[in-house]
Amino acid sequence: MRDFKAAPRGKEPDYDLPSFMATVPLEEAPIPVLLRHALNLIGIDHTGPGEKVAWWATFAYKGYACSLVHQKFGLRLRIRGNLTDAQANSLLSEMQEKLVSAVATVEGLLITRTRDTLNAGDVTVVNQERQLRRAYSYFRERATDPDVVADVSDSGKSEFGTWTSFILGKNIMAMNSFHDLVAAISAFLSSLEHELVLALPFLDFNPSIDDLTRIIGDTWGKKWRRVVGTSDPEAVRLRERLAEVVERWRNPYSHGGFEKGHSATIYVHTPIGALPVGLSQIRDSPLFSFHAASETDIEGVFALFDEIDAYLDGTMPHARAWIASGLDVRFDADFRAQVVEYESKGNLQELIDAHAYRADMIANMDF
Repeated sequence: MRDFKAAPRGKEPDYDLPSFMATVPLEEAPIPVLLRHALNLIGIDHTGPGEKVAWWATFAYKGYACSLVHQKFGLRLRIRGNLTDAQANSLLSEMQEKLVSAVATVEGLLITRTRDTLNAGDVTVVNQERQLRRAYSYFRERATDPDVVADVSDSGKSEFGTWTSFILGKNIMAMNSFHDLVAAISAFLSSLEHELVLALPFLDFNPSIDDLTRIIGDTWGKKWRRVVGTSDPEAVRLRERLAEVVERWRNPYSHGGFEKGHSATIYVHTPIGALPVGLSQIRDSPLFSFHAASETDIEGVFALFDEIDAYLDGTMPHARAWIASGLDVRFDADFRAQVVEYESKGNLQELIDAHAYRADMIANMDF
């Protein structure tokens, strides 16, 4: 970075000289502010924001007036001087390569403080609830849609000739519903775990006690106990019922198809033949009866999920309102204080609207 120098104070570039520009590809600089910080570390300041511009830094490179600008439509490098196109492109490529290479050093300096900063609550968590819920809704609709039916026949060739097997459509439907049910359960749990983390700043998150990285890595059951709690019998009942659903339908298929206790997935050799380890317990296994899920099974699972949604709506309405807005969630002390203030006024929607306006302004660089 020795060829980068701070622009001479009080000296404006000669605007009569030709100007050349290059766009830094997003894949090379997905976090533009790291390039800006690399310049800041060697004494090159930045300015901004401005109209459709987040920030810009002016400097000299090998004696030529240059700038790095983060605009709405990209990160731009510019150089001005008596240069041919080939010379300008060569210098722009040099600058880009050196700035991108410097990012690794910047990241190394920042990463040493990352964990402490995260656990102090000075973080923003990206709100992915809408995407996760969209996946859940998609698989739920498929699991309950009678028109989602695969081809009811199968065929092939053997040494004895061509064969065709016709399977009852209702069995195919049941198997399809089972696959979609498992996918819907996984999607619901992903959404639930995500939402429980996002809800923390609206409840009693305390960075001096809570280890945010640990909470994020906890199982859904531990997240539930931390956020929803165990004092309400209804909360305990819902968690227990959800655990039963997860144990029966989801867990076997998130662990290579092996059920807890291997009741229907391992057969032990006995004097009377190969028998499932769980013996008669296989009646409770989804592996039993062609992996099918009955309408009662499916209705029961989704009825439980609706109960959980209704319960969370009633116990943490402000958190759910914010999460539903799609806004990211800050965990810092200032944001938590804002939440308390607006909740006390009974008008959290006003805070949501203010942050949504600010987010739109930043996204469009309308400063």
